[in-house]
Amino acid sequence: MGISNSPLNPPFPFMEKEQEQPSVTRYLPLPTAQTLKDTSLFGIPLKSALTGQTVSDATLTDYITKAISRLEHELNIFITPVQFEERHDYDREIWTQQYAWIKLNNAPVLDCQSVQLNFGNGTPMPPLVEFPLEFVYVNGQEGAIRLVPVLGTATSGFVLSSFAGSQWMALVAMGVFNFPGAVLVKYRAGFEPNKVPAMISGLIEKMAALMALSALGHLIFPYSSVGIGIDGTSQSVGTPGIQFLTGRIADLKEQVQLELDAARNYYQKKFLIDVF
Repeated sequence: MGISNSPLNPPFPFMEKEQEQPSVTRYLPLPTAQTLKDTSLFGIPLKSALTGQTVSDATLTDYITKAISRLEHELNIFITPVQFEERHDYDREIWTQQYAWIKLNNAPVLDCQSVQLNFGNGTPMPPLVEFPLEFVYVNGQEGAIRLVPVLGTATSGFVLSSFAGSQWMALVAMGVFNFPGAVLVKYRAGFEPNKVPAMISGLIEKMAALMALSALGHLIFPYSSVGIGIDGTSQSVGTPGIQFLTGRIADLKEQVQLELDAARNYYQKKFLIDVF
């Protein structure tokens, strides 16, 4: 009986086999409104100085959701697992000489459910070939797969048996070496539940806090000084409100940028690499 998923590829630490105990805490839950108030928004009065209205937990949760979406769009990684079905072009040279190397559109890849080959478009049909998942080699960090024969399978027999069939023979007879959308790959990408790296969770928290302070800061600290004058006598009181807000926003921006750069480096999102 064949397997239903390729082996799981932990995104962090990459190619992890086992974490020896005792180990450091490498994962954190996703931020909540309460953890946001306890960390990046600690000490900030989340209350409008104009209306007295308090910033609700629902509002902070909304900023967390927006921060997650922004991070997913900016880095093209997914915070929770997402199932994908992608079509890729068939290239005979790549399939026969590079073990069917396919660069998927999303990473880090958790596992693969199927790799199918079908030379046709339109109404879904049974695949010409559905490869055993034992043959699927996944590089989760790179976001690529290859088809590698398992132990006891001859490479020549693997290639020839893979492409036996009338569709394939007809293409060979016509001299067709490429076919658009012939390869269908089903796979999962993202982070497993409770396996979000602590830095990613912290980055979401800081991005959410930065969004909240940028939008609400001037309502929380609408002025920095008050002056009162009566019959030639005056008195003024200054507060560090705006200066404090400006400094906090600047600190958060710097930390977000540093952590974004670290994430781009680790998850290979700093450069766009493709096949030409």
